[in-house]
Amino acid sequence: MNRRLLARARQSGFTFWGLLMYFLTASVLLVFFLRVAPSYSEYLTVKDIVERTVEEFDPETQSAIEIRARINKLLQTSQVDVIDASDIKIYRERRNIVIDANYEVRFPLFWIVDGVMNFDDLIFKVDGN
Repeated sequence: MNRRLLARARQSGFTFWGLLMYFLTASVLLVFFLRVAPSYSEYLTVKDIVERTVEEFDPETQSAIEIRARINKLLQTSQVDVIDASDIKIYRERRNIVIDANYEVRFPLFWIVDGVMNFDDLIFKVDGN
């Protein structure tokens, strides 16, 4: 009889409630990842488009209007829906051209809880001579 008690005391594993908490935590993390990942992926695409436009800009032959047209073309080609070329601010500041592509994305997480991602590091300065 003493052996049975010792064997039972040594047994370990998941209880029903432990397993339930494990699956609940895993499902919450999965939902969070599936809601956040697409927005972050589009952010990386927008950042790449604006950086590429800045690198390819030639101030002697191109104007700010041509920058906007290039960004618009690349956004449409990459099928980015979160931001439009008209949402991107392009203006002159002293001798530089500033491209401000900051934006935010709101998305539903679950029930009445929404998530907000604020992408505010998309400001680039181009030497505009």
